Amino acid sequence: MQLRELLQNTTPRYETGYIDAESAIKKLRETIENIPERESVVASDAQRVFEKSSKIRIPFPRCGAAVTSKLLLKYSKPAYIGIVGSFARRTALLLDGKVSIDMAVTMPSHLYQAKDYRDYRYFQKRAYYLACLADGIQKANIPYFAVSFAYQDENEAQPILIIEPVQDGQNNQTIRPNYRIRILLAASIDLFPIEKTLPTKACIRNSAPNVGDESPSPTYQLFKTTLQFLASTHLIASPVVHPSTDIDFARTDQPILFDESTGLNFLFKMSPWSYKALQHEARNSLKALNDPLVDRFKALFISKVDEPSLRFDYIFSFSLKGHDKMATGGNRVLDLMADCANEVFAKFTYGLSDRTFLICPYVPSRASWQVSSMPSHLRTDLHVTVGLLLNPENSQRMVDRGPPIDDKKASALFREFWGDRAELRRFKDGTISESVLWTGSHSKHAPLDMIVRHILERHFDIHELNDVGITAKPFDSLLTQQKSTQTELLGPFTPTRDVFETLCKSIRDLEGLPLQIRQISAASPALRSSSVIAPMANKPDSLEWPVEIQIQFEGSTRWPQDLVAVQQAKIAFLHKVAEGLERGELASAVALALENSEYKLPEEPFLDVATRDGIIFRLRIYHENELKILEQALHGQVTSAASREELALAVLEHKRRYIQGPAHTQAVFALSTKFPLLSPTIRLLKKWRDAHLLSSHLRDELIEIVAIRTFLHPSPWQPPGSLNSAFIRTLAFIANWDWHSDPLLVDLNSELRKPDIEDILTAFQARRKLDPGMHRAAMFAASDIDRQGIIWTDHRPVKVTASRFTKLAATATAIIKEKGLSLEPGSLFLPSLAEYDFVVHLKHKFSKAKSTKSLFKNLEMGTVKEPLEALLKPAQGFFEELEDLYGDNVIFFYDHSAATAIAGLWNPATGPRDWKVDLGYNAMTISKGGSAEPHVTINKLAVLHDIARLGGDMVAKIDHSL
Repeated sequence: MQLRELLQNTTPRYETGYIDAESAIKKLRETIENIPERESVVASDAQRVFEKSSKIRIPFPRCGAAVTSKLLLKYSKPAYIGIVGSFARRTALLLDGKVSIDMAVTMPSHLYQAKDYRDYRYFQKRAYYLACLADGIQKANIPYFAVSFAYQDENEAQPILIIEPVQDGQNNQTIRPNYRIRILLAASIDLFPIEKTLPTKACIRNSAPNVGDESPSPTYQLFKTTLQFLASTHLIASPVVHPSTDIDFARTDQPILFDESTGLNFLFKMSPWSYKALQHEARNSLKALNDPLVDRFKALFISKVDEPSLRFDYIFSFSLKGHDKMATGGNRVLDLMADCANEVFAKFTYGLSDRTFLICPYVPSRASWQVSSMPSHLRTDLHVTVGLLLNPENSQRMVDRGPPIDDKKASALFREFWGDRAELRRFKDGTISESVLWTGSHSKHAPLDMIVRHILERHFDIHELNDVGITAKPFDSLLTQQKSTQTELLGPFTPTRDVFETLCKSIRDLEGLPLQIRQISAASPALRSSSVIAPMANKPDSLEWPVEIQIQFEGSTRWPQDLVAVQQAKIAFLHKVAEGLERGELASAVALALENSEYKLPEEPFLDVATRDGIIFRLRIYHENELKILEQALHGQVTSAASREELALAVLEHKRRYIQGPAHTQAVFALSTKFPLLSPTIRLLKKWRDAHLLSSHLRDELIEIVAIRTFLHPSPWQPPGSLNSAFIRTLAFIANWDWHSDPLLVDLNSELRKPDIEDILTAFQARRKLDPGMHRAAMFAASDIDRQGIIWTDHRPVKVTASRFTKLAATATAIIKEKGLSLEPGSLFLPSLAEYDFVVHLKHKFSKAKSTKSLFKNLEMGTVKEPLEALLKPAQGFFEELEDLYGDNVIFFYDHSAATAIAGLWNPATGPRDWKVDLGYNAMTISKGGSAEPHVTINKLAVLHDIARLGGDMVAKIDHSL
């Protein structure tokens, strides 16, 4: 069905849509048939003869026999004119609303001599013949049509004519501009003997030779088999000939898929780098077909993969001067621009070696040009853009190891390539080898930057390196504490994990605990390397939240079966832990506190422990029977629907905190170790979320799952090799995520099987049917750990903030595409405050944590008191109080990292309405349409005054639109 809908939107309507085109084709055919013959002219005089009678510039290719040769050129009536290609077969596709109609004009064989297959003579005569067609068509003055040259498939040796309908400025008449006609020149299949043009034959003198009945399968299987062939068959090293023969192909850098019956290499247009790119895309497509959590149709046929910032990990661009002199004399000099790209590919393939998986040099597409002028690319420098797919394991390596000293030939090549950067070095295994050391910069991309600039300067004579456009500034500059090398990406969190391990050991070693400790689990972003700021010793600004950990004691019949009694038991256990830690040297302060429950349930205790390193840990006790008690209460005799809802939310919160939280932390930490770029990607995405004041609406775990998807299910790409590509691809997914109808599924531990996936999809459909308005959960994000899909999205975000999340991502991706290499990463993190109804600006001093020197002074042990966290960020407490007081009437937005502003949108439900008792907010009467009944609305100004009063000295000012 998806394929049918796609084809409906891209298939021309042949019966009714191209009546004008048929008339134009008939007129064009008649015009070509009536073009008079031309006498023979020497190639060196051809352009001068043309200039006497017309303004046509002959599109001679710049390769092979120059226009100064004595080659005789002539024009005669075509041997055949006909419509060919996809339009004739009715298999064409609409591109930008237009269809291309290919008209083949077969040149008469008598214009060619037996040896015109040599030295590009065929292409010189072909160009002259095309110019004669252009001249004849232009002189015929066919109304409302423009004539121009273009290159067929970007091949400079194969210019074609483009005939397009244009608007008549005076009479405003036009032939419907939903098509264009391409005139392609062809030759008789027996023009030259096949044995003369085989890939094994040298058709260019004084230059290097070219080196180098079954039943039909179902469509899907045929497609997959083709991908497998492309991905696994190396057509450069092992050419394929059909039917199989004994043709022995010499070594070449070009792929060969040869049809002996026609003498044609089907891949003759492919360069070494484009063939590697084709293989890479085939492998990615196969991975998409084999990934059950990927929308295969979308990944393979809908998603555009040609946007450089999404496709590549690293991009640079430069301009080549005198590129027309770069021809290497190989078999690709037929197209000098392609030859330049191949030269770039060869140099950077050697220089970057195993730092990359793929190198793609691009030159600009050559647009059509007026038949009276030269192609514009011949008059300008050649702009080259190179995209790299990086190997994360090697891309940041500081030393390149070359051949051993006893390999004289390879060593000489290495030194010639690197010049004075090459040096001999003794390695740890005792061998002495050539090497290059890349030092001198603290940027994460320093080695790549230095290598790229060195190769450009040494091998392409580009000395003005300030003019070289290196990939958009690295996003990791926006992350504090970020290390410069790949192996240190998790480094900022190592001290926290070390202190955590020490604390765990201290707790396990405590004596006098009522029960043995079964397990201590991490349940915090700081312990899964995903907090925006890693906790740092004696730096309270780095403390986003206390570091959550859980203690699970062994089972015992002495555990009570009542929620109140369970909490009292936890208090007693934590009190014992606090006393033990007080006697040790690790803790500088502890605070035993109770957490207010939102669901009218007994308050839960926790123990805050401040270590002498300045890191605050929050200890909770997990008791497995507590969930059973809650579920029994839920399924028991509940007095009201409100009570049942509260119990259901309490069950979900318990699962989120005590079951899903530790499992999620363990999985994310493992993945951060497997994918070193995952940690900074998550941190950057959270920073972006916070910068746009969505901290309270999008849970950390949801952000982490979204980022993990980029690595575990990356189709249509491979896992990212740089922070830039990882972050941009994640934004692109968010921007295109239709969360109304598409669930997010991520297999964190590779445990989901087909039945599991089907169950999750069924659960999603059932939830949408049960709650079509998406009041409970707007987004559905499931994993092998959370198969309910709403653990991290229950009531957060609501629809309005979910929509804002995707719209902000769409805006960011549009900016990235527009700016390209000139993108300033920080520009994506600037919030727009004008969209809010009001903004409460907070004084800077209240957004920072207090000094730890006074924070933990003279705290009493063993008593229930305020948690240590409450002493850290007053702004956070103010925001939470506003949520409690006005959360039903105002949607608040806040950046808990910067804590400089709180924005708000009035709930539409507080707008004008009939008066009633217990509205739940400060209301004022208004007049409405002469109605006798009073109408009321929220008193916005009074609410803002109350907010200012509650904030006190914290509030600098309040901007509003009242």
